[in-house]
Amino acid sequence: MLSRRKFIAASGATLALSLVSQEKADAQSLRLRRDLTKIAPDDLFFQQYAEAITRMHQLPQRDQRSWRNQAIIHANFCPHGTLDFLQWHRYYLTFFEEICGQLIGEPNFALPYWNWSNKRGRVPEAFFADGPLNVEFWNDPSNYNSPSWGPIDTVGIRGLTETIGVQELRGGNAFTNDEIERIRRNTNFNLFSEQLEGTPHNLGHVLIGATTSSPPFGHMYSGLSPLDPIFWLHHCNVDRIWAEWQAAGNTTPSISSEYNQQFVNAEGDLVRVTANDARDFTAMGFTYETTLYDLTSPVVLTFEDTQLDAPTGFLPDFLASADVGLRELGTADNAEVSQVDIPTSIPVQAEDLLANLFGSHTFRTNSFLGKPQIAVEGDRILALLKNITPPSPTDDAIVVEIFVNCPYLTAKTPSNDPHYAGIFSFFGQHKQETAKREFVIDITKPLRYLAEKGRLLDNLVNIQILPLAVVPEGRNIASFKVETVEIIRV
Repeated sequence: MLSRRKFIAASGATLALSLVSQEKADAQSLRLRRDLTKIAPDDLFFQQYAEAITRMHQLPQRDQRSWRNQAIIHANFCPHGTLDFLQWHRYYLTFFEEICGQLIGEPNFALPYWNWSNKRGRVPEAFFADGPLNVEFWNDPSNYNSPSWGPIDTVGIRGLTETIGVQELRGGNAFTNDEIERIRRNTNFNLFSEQLEGTPHNLGHVLIGATTSSPPFGHMYSGLSPLDPIFWLHHCNVDRIWAEWQAAGNTTPSISSEYNQQFVNAEGDLVRVTANDARDFTAMGFTYETTLYDLTSPVVLTFEDTQLDAPTGFLPDFLASADVGLRELGTADNAEVSQVDIPTSIPVQAEDLLANLFGSHTFRTNSFLGKPQIAVEGDRILALLKNITPPSPTDDAIVVEIFVNCPYLTAKTPSNDPHYAGIFSFFGQHKQETAKREFVIDITKPLRYLAEKGRLLDNLVNIQILPLAVVPEGRNIASFKVETVEIIRV
């Protein structure tokens, strides 16, 4: 008898769906994006990036490749809370990377990715030394009125230091490898993209930028966040997670968005590109070291005692599909959140909650050889917070923690409490009042805890929304409205 864990790990079944193809491009010809946290202090990257930033600052104001003009592209055009969030930013990174290479005469120059999950999410010393990689070195003004963000007034400061990484800030547990893997195991692109954007992406911007109790905040908090050199490496990690998700065989759907004259190439010419063309990153001339060698998405199983009468290498029927689809279990409407440190509870009656919680589903992952595989884990239950009217930009910079059925919840309840589900933050608060947001929170872990304690027999799920100020001595205002909470099984 072969245990399910051992069986899946031993299975040689793979999916021929990876977008990383040796037929399209020899890996040696691609710009290779490496892990920033593993680069040696004397690596040539730091000198090259500092030189590129310096040269961009020296370009005339009319040159669209200049440091400020590159940041203005983001303030004018960046989509947030949309299905093409990942595609747009992949172009943005790639054109910026090519501009850097052109200016310093290094066509193979590649941005590294800031791996939040390694070394507590700390950033190398070079980004705090007296030099071009330090956001305080340039003292770049923002003072810009964006058509999307409205007036922007931020300064060159960061909420990180040489000894404090992003995992050591409030909500920093969202950047751990376990949390990133939970996102990566979501095979539905819409949910994957929303979860990746709403939690580690948004949270990184807010925690790094909101360093004081009131404005002006740091550049990373605003539409001109690219004025901070760390922005590009933050987004490179977001893109890396998407690339690994793609390399596992997951499908990014066709999106018709076109970006006409939003970006400039290495020569400074305006270009026209489409969202669909951003799906194949090797065709764009780059790859990540993880997509070549050591993709680490684990084969995660939750039923270790289940036995399968199957020979090694045989793929059973229940693994024939990598996506069993989504099922709605329950919804609730309308909740007003008005103040930090005060939880708001939204009760949702979920249909057949226990049956759905302890089922199983498949997901796409990668073996240590980098080959796509299908793995199995327990069903996952997600809470979708939909049609959220975001807080006013004049309110406090906040993070929002989500708990489930916690009878003693206060602002001091820690994130390692068994009722804790996750966290998100608002970023990309566009000027238009009609802009609404959606956030995805995986509530499986607290639900399993509650089920083990016999506290889910009535199928009632209380989604508890707890806003917290990034800087505790703020004004304690965080007014936003959640129109719908939907509980789904994936």
